[in-house]
Amino acid sequence: MNTIRNLSAFLAFVLLAGIAPAATVKIPEDKPAAIADVPDDWKPEATDHGIGIESPDKVATVYLEATGGGKGLEKLISENIDWLTKEEKVDVDASTQTTKDFKSGGFDWTRISWEGSSKEWGPSYIGFMFVDLGNGKVLTITYWITKKDSDKHMDTLEKILDSIKRVDS
Repeated sequence: MNTIRNLSAFLAFVLLAGIAPAATVKIPEDKPAAIADVPDDWKPEATDHGIGIESPDKVATVYLEATGGGKGLEKLISENIDWLTKEEKVDVDASTQTTKDFKSGGFDWTRISWEGSSKEWGPSYIGFMFVDLGNGKVLTITYWITKKDSDKHMDTLEKILDSIKRVDS
């Protein structure tokens, strides 16, 4: 239960307590709708809609992506679910779905999460967090983190979340 509460804090969510130097990343790089600070050792990589980051031990994967609301958001979620279930072979337990609204970093967030599992990594937490950035843009955070190692990354994930800022265009 503590892990779920801690995950909620992360998902009240995503950076740092004794973290390596952080880089400010643009989400997405070409026409940023938001920025966030991520640890250099999480090696940020550009995606079509933002950035992907992974903990050095590969037990936490997070995508920070901006898209339009409505159909754009639906497509992004669908693509990310396909990635998790087909490419990463994560089984999502639909019966564990929870939805929560929370505040973090001055934003009103919504989180949808599930428990899941993979043969390679074992039991995990999977979810999406959303915040309206205005100007028709939504920031979506997709995360996957193993249950057994979630506590050791919670501070970092919370600081990432708290560092997110809207970019006015």
